[in-house]
Amino acid sequence: MSRANQKYLPFFLYFILAVGACSKFRVDDYNPYLYGRVKLGKDLKELQVSIVNRVPTNVPNQVAVASGVIYVPDFEQSLIKAFNSDGDLKFVIGSSKEKQDKVKTYNIKLGRIGLVTVSDGDDIFVQSRVSREDAKADKVAENIYTKKSGEFRTEAEEAVPSVILKINDSGKLSQTIYADGVGGSIPFGYVERMEAGNNDLLFVFHRQNGAMRLSIFDESGKLKQKVEGSDYKDSLNQGEAYTWYVDTFISHPDGEYVLGSFSFYETKSGRFKNRKILKYELKDKRITPIKEIQDPSETLYWVLNNDNFFIWETEVEEGNSIRLQVHDEDGNHVNNIRLNYPPPRGLWRETWMDTNDEIYSMKIRSGYLEIHKWK
Repeated sequence: MSRANQKYLPFFLYFILAVGACSKFRVDDYNPYLYGRVKLGKDLKELQVSIVNRVPTNVPNQVAVASGVIYVPDFEQSLIKAFNSDGDLKFVIGSSKEKQDKVKTYNIKLGRIGLVTVSDGDDIFVQSRVSREDAKADKVAENIYTKKSGEFRTEAEEAVPSVILKINDSGKLSQTIYADGVGGSIPFGYVERMEAGNNDLLFVFHRQNGAMRLSIFDESGKLKQKVEGSDYKDSLNQGEAYTWYVDTFISHPDGEYVLGSFSFYETKSGRFKNRKILKYELKDKRITPIKEIQDPSETLYWVLNNDNFFIWETEVEEGNSIRLQVHDEDGNHVNNIRLNYPPPRGLWRETWMDTNDEIYSMKIRSGYLEIHKWK
């Protein structure tokens, strides 16, 4: 190699490293497009809501989308209404007080509806709660560090006893799932999240005996596995100087492992120290540290089918966007996705993902509930 080439080699290597670093932390801008919308109104073929001071209330924060069908819980009527993307009502699940000959209805008694999710086989899981008059409701303490940007609620979350009803693709009630599985007797209390996984698995993140737990149910409704903070305690012990709390547990869609997120606080001052993400492999119960986060506004958001995971980061400066940090299975930060919300930001409700790793958001505009998909 000539002396001239040797002279420029360090600059060339520096250029390659710089380009590699930039590509590693590039930002892919995603924008929403209208996937479907449902009219708000008083007719059975519309989403029936309460109007308080000209503002629609008791509107769901998110809906389930599967096989081109939008499953919308109608809290006012205790019904599940299935619409196509044009907003036409395909069928109704529940006991409707209004009878219309042209509306297909699957007559299943539902309690006060909570969360709804749909499996890859089009089975519907519905959280069915007893009425608040029949049970004592206790408010759940709010943790501001787990709140997502744009999250909107019209009432406080309550620990109301509930079961999960599994309705098959023929509209028949096939299972009643308790916290201890089909045939059990322990109802769910506070349920924060419910997701259908691959192969008809069901993941429920809920409170049990005062602690948050991820319960995994198989296709028969049997409690397959449960994950709690105590499963991680030997990997989290940092003495008396710091206290840790469970942020969330999120399973891979196949149910092979769970990512647990934990926040650490100084015991004396209560000041946030950091957040740790650990991988728990369910088969051999092996725990591996994956990621440490210093910013309390960054939270574990989703585990993808390809073993990458998202961390949600609110971009305060822009105001109308959030960033999803993409990390690989080893915790390396490999990419960023920015979701650009068209203003006004206040119209947008919750943003969620499904088993196919699709990102959705919802907003209310001009008398319609709009479902937007991100690309």
